[in-house]
Amino acid sequence: MAIPTPYTNLWDTRRSLGVMRAIQAENWYFGQFFQNEIRSTDAWIDFEKMPIRKRKLAPFVLPKARGRGVWEDSQRAYRFKPGYIKVEETIDDEMPLTFQPGMGSVFDANNLTDMQRLDLIRAQMLSSMDESIDRRHEWMRAQATIYGKYTMTYDSGESFLVDLQRNPAHTITLGTGSRFGDSGVSIVDFIQANVDRMNNAEFGGFVRRITMSSTVASILRKDTEFMSHMDLTVKGGTITFERGVVTGGANGGKVYKFGEMLVGGASGVTIELWVNDEVYLADNGIVTRYLAQNQMLFTADPSSIMGYMAYGKIIDRDAQYQALPKFPKNYLHTEGDVTTEYMNIKSAPLAVTINPDATLVATVIA
Repeated sequence: MAIPTPYTNLWDTRRSLGVMRAIQAENWYFGQFFQNEIRSTDAWIDFEKMPIRKRKLAPFVLPKARGRGVWEDSQRAYRFKPGYIKVEETIDDEMPLTFQPGMGSVFDANNLTDMQRLDLIRAQMLSSMDESIDRRHEWMRAQATIYGKYTMTYDSGESFLVDLQRNPAHTITLGTGSRFGDSGVSIVDFIQANVDRMNNAEFGGFVRRITMSSTVASILRKDTEFMSHMDLTVKGGTITFERGVVTGGANGGKVYKFGEMLVGGASGVTIELWVNDEVYLADNGIVTRYLAQNQMLFTADPSSIMGYMAYGKIIDRDAQYQALPKFPKNYLHTEGDVTTEYMNIKSAPLAVTINPDATLVATVIA
């Protein structure tokens, strides 16, 4: 029987079985809706939207009467300012000299030198910092896609709302008696209604993917109406999905496709059904889902959503004030006779869906 202990007797002989780390793959799922990038050194990022011209009919007038005008146009302007994020780590002089997880003379047969240990510590820290920046970018993309808005809260306590002006009708909450699994509720009809809603919206788009939690997916897979659409002996079988065990793959994969719906009269166009159970560690230390367990997200093609990752200037002379997705920096600070090493990464990101009405989220279970 293995006896866990925080101590290791340096005089005991032993054989190390290696160092193991639990890994769960991250897919940056919402990045697929942000295929455009802009780097701006200006303080603000602006864009304009012009609606489809109204479908006016030419007027009937008497032969000698004057005609009436039909030309009409308008535009709406939007302005956003990028946020600013920074992560920083300190490497003091004693870190290479003390035990660090995953390395050390106790377990390392190669007996690394202190400078080699310093290089490994630096690499591990930098990798973790870089991933945290990517994860914050993904959080912004997810919030913009799911909710059409997000709040940037700074350490100073200030907060700023980035409101992409999505139609409030594209955020739906089903009540008691109308939720998935309730008696008489047609999931297919609900999906059809939202496909029509998005397709008819100004700057909307046709639904190409529906993303949900595994909890919502399990309801769909057991739904009698859904099951009936899989019967190929009946003309019009238009839904296919996995009825067995479904997974996103090894290493804790939490994103996977589990089915699709055939769109009638659209030459074989399908709506893909996906599960996303990915999580992140929120600022309050709570493990949080990107897409809530009771939600279903409708998205059009990325070209319809027109997601942009915009990056503002880095406020750092060493970066020459350029607009960069990330700016890593490594420097030494000497105070007296002690030198301390610092590493930081800065980014000034803004996630914008130019056409937020090409997305829709629904809370479909309690």
